[in-house]
Amino acid sequence: MNNTGANASKAGIKDYRKNENHYALYSQPSSSSFILSRKIDDITAGLTPEFSRALYRIAEENAFTVGDYILTMRTEINLPDHYRIDLIRFLCTFSIFNKNKQFKAITREDIISFLDSFRKPETSDPLHKWIGTYNNYRIHLLRFFKWLYYPEIEPDKRPKPEVIENIPQLKRKAGAS
Repeated sequence: MNNTGANASKAGIKDYRKNENHYALYSQPSSSSFILSRKIDDITAGLTPEFSRALYRIAEENAFTVGDYILTMRTEINLPDHYRIDLIRFLCTFSIFNKNKQFKAITREDIISFLDSFRKPETSDPLHKWIGTYNNYRIHLLRFFKWLYYPEIEPDKRPKPEVIENIPQLKRKAGAS
């Protein structure tokens, strides 16, 4: 029995098979779900299960993109585990913040809104530590969007895409260290 309609490609093909003298409904995963599962297993190998769970919580297309990015980073640099963890955590948070909007549909305003969400008032952060977080995330976004828009170009020659243009690095105010 085939599952028809819009959900067919997501749910896979359903069929009935005999299982210990009775019939049960089995759902076969779609090929994209299987590929995503393998990719997530690959990029989270050796990490705690929380990182694969985080990837399953975001939109499938974004999870594929994160997987492709991490696999590319693994090839381009010697990607240490702590950086792989940071990227997974960061890109999943970024995806969720933007309501799982496809990464290529993200606007400059979405990026600025995300970065601004880390701003803190002087009273709660007199040393302006939030600026370090902002700048660190800005660098992650810059590298990610350069790769996203120009994956075929060598990393050090990738241009800055329009979506990330003119988002400056912030400086801490005088007296803060």
